Amino acid sequence: MISLSTSSSALPLAYEPQAWCEDDEESVLLPPGPTARVVSNLRLVTDPIEALREWQATYGDTFTVDRMGVPTVMTADRQLIARLHGSGDPDLFAAAVPEPTDVLLGSRSLLLLSGKQHLRERKLMMPPFHGERMRGWAVAMAEAGQRAFTDLGEGDEFRALDLTQRVTLEVIIRVIFGVDEARVQEFTDAVLDWTDALRSGFLFLRALQRDFLGLSPYARYRRARDRVDALLLDQIARSRAGGGGGTDVLTGLVEARYDDGSAMDDETIRDHLRTLLFAGHDTTAITLAWAMYFVHRNPAVAERLRGELAGVDIERSPELLARLPYLGAVIDETLRMRPISVDNQRTLRKPFQLGPWSLPAGAAVCPAVTLLHFHPDYWAEPERFAPERFLGGKPAANTFMPFGGGVHRCLGAVFARFEACVVLGTVLRAREFEALDDPRWVRCRGTLGPDSGVRMGVRASL
Repeated sequence: MISLSTSSSALPLAYEPQAWCEDDEESVLLPPGPTARVVSNLRLVTDPIEALREWQATYGDTFTVDRMGVPTVMTADRQLIARLHGSGDPDLFAAAVPEPTDVLLGSRSLLLLSGKQHLRERKLMMPPFHGERMRGWAVAMAEAGQRAFTDLGEGDEFRALDLTQRVTLEVIIRVIFGVDEARVQEFTDAVLDWTDALRSGFLFLRALQRDFLGLSPYARYRRARDRVDALLLDQIARSRAGGGGGTDVLTGLVEARYDDGSAMDDETIRDHLRTLLFAGHDTTAITLAWAMYFVHRNPAVAERLRGELAGVDIERSPELLARLPYLGAVIDETLRMRPISVDNQRTLRKPFQLGPWSLPAGAAVCPAVTLLHFHPDYWAEPERFAPERFLGGKPAANTFMPFGGGVHRCLGAVFARFEACVVLGTVLRAREFEALDDPRWVRCRGTLGPDSGVRMGVRASL
């Protein structure tokens, strides 16, 4: 263990306590971990998956690592994760993402809120993502899948991620924003211009958020963001003027009311729409691309899945795809094998006792998802793609966390899984593919994804 005391028997300290916490040094006790700060931070950026596996092998399921100057306790111990998620204290954690990301998400984004304010907004945003409203979106999802792959013929090669990103963006624009067909392309162009302007991670450094006579990367970014904001605010105004009754998420947010009867203002709705865009675009697209890879690298899986899909009338009832047990298991196993995030980091706002460890306010703590999903104590043959492990029951609590957990679990988790089932089922019913490469699982623009984008080929149209 790393003890922040002056005992001569303690292991070498990884951190200077006075630099990051105000708690009494004698009351702070952190798990052991790597002490080379610069090397640790570099590895977390360049090769996080292997770095965490090596540290787990060296220090055990729970360890401390420096992350940009903050001591971060990572754990793959499901009992400790249960303790984290079951604290019952809404004020235990700070916001889910750091404040500088307000330049992307907006200052009123759900991900930048914490405590009771976070719970208040979350409660209002939940209803549109469940129930009959969501089932009605299957047609738009299936159409988006068909449209993205429609030009592919036998012998064609393509990057799966390019097409799945096209699908998920169209779904967000039509289903989340409620944009009519005539304006979808205008929104698509604006969003792609905005995301392209985001290629520099330095935009999140406050010191570089300057215009410099309109010539800086930040100036370009802001122009692109303002264009999207104008479209979103116009769409919000159209939704309000329409008098309600729509099935899109935006209509649900416009109609929602807080406990005191008040409604969200336009700026709050805009920031929530921004958040839903960035939380749901690349993430679901990456999952779909990986699913296509794993299905076509495992012939028995592909055969069983095609047999299940053959019994569904997709043209008339695409929502039935989300009820297919094996298709759902394929999506779940893909999420287990290739989660989008390395971990779900949270910063403590107050001291917290995590098993034998005494963590101070200001420290970060997170379930190490990539370790959890491959833990041999929780999963038989964890390196094998085996969808059947998800048939007949749910995984043990706190062992499967592709969407996070606790009060900060991804708001759109049910939506994302539903969309993945509908799109994958639609695409695989229309064509037979083959995987042309074996992508590496790497960090890419803040998420984990396939380095090649998953190269696929079309074997036949069905």
